[in-house]
Amino acid sequence: MDATFQNDIDALAKHYSELVKRHGDSAEGAQYADRDTQERRMEVLCEIGVTKDSKVLDFGCGTGQMLSLLQRTIGFEGEYVGYDIAPEAIELARTTHPAGRFEVRDILAQPAEEVFDYVLVSGVFNNRITDNRAFFEAVSRKLMTMAAKGYAFNMLSRFVDYFDDGLYYEDPLHAFRFCKEHLSPLVTLRHDYCVRSGSIPFEFSVFVYSSDIEPRALNL
Repeated sequence: MDATFQNDIDALAKHYSELVKRHGDSAEGAQYADRDTQERRMEVLCEIGVTKDSKVLDFGCGTGQMLSLLQRTIGFEGEYVGYDIAPEAIELARTTHPAGRFEVRDILAQPAEEVFDYVLVSGVFNNRITDNRAFFEAVSRKLMTMAAKGYAFNMLSRFVDYFDDGLYYEDPLHAFRFCKEHLSPLVTLRHDYCVRSGSIPFEFSVFVYSSDIEPRALNL
């Protein structure tokens, strides 16, 4: 494990733990502006194909709001597992969402052997760290090996009219190309939705579908 990653992960764990201590089981406790925008992001990710019987990994689960959304919107009865690096978030998730299984886990330092139908990642790649691209790519490689059907994630887009100094904005085409060349040839880029009324789309989602066809580099 790169020591730089570990320093960043430790800092993020502390940051999100403090948010949970301050805001509890709320959208603000997971660094979202409100519940509506938090759930809109999650709804888009679930469109990769999650059904009521799926086995789902919510990576960076916070206090488990993805499980609440799935239960309310599709009558979810499958297996839900949440990983997070903030112990306070996991402790609260276990209390408020007893139907889920929650673990404190740093996937880069503690790889998991378990396989899921879908791996969903909302908001994990948004905070600016030492090397965001390297972190995104390392985590995505790990998570793709755990996704039997598909891997879905979102990121803030560089196609915006405002930049926050503490956040990381990615070129959607770079994320798409990385997934096509290294994870799977079956990739969908979604940059067609708004999470807040009246603002331009400032984030994107990518669906990476598992395939028995090996990905390959683009020849340019």
